[in-house]
Amino acid sequence: MHLPNPPGNLPLEPPGDIICSVALRMARRLAEHAQPVRALASVVHMVENDETELAMDDIGLLIQWFQFPVLRSEYEDLVLAAEQLNSLESLAETGVERFVVDG
Repeated sequence: MHLPNPPGNLPLEPPGDIICSVALRMARRLAEHAQPVRALASVVHMVENDETELAMDDIGLLIQWFQFPVLRSEYEDLVLAAEQLNSLESLAETGVERFVVDG
């Protein structure tokens, strides 16, 4: 379920595109850690298979499980995608904000 964009605002990037972008940025940053990189690749595959809401849930769970740092810009993008999917509560439940770092 995507939230409509209010009139006069710039078009919103689709949440799946945002999630893929974040997952790919994280994977590049964590390139030396094979397990999280493989898990982040699965997030991209979920979006490619029209499972965007599942990918949103999964990326939060992966961050929680592997406890890797999340750049503030990545977190803000995830929040934007979660808002569009009406799943902000799901993202908050994983506690991703605990892993946010400036950078």
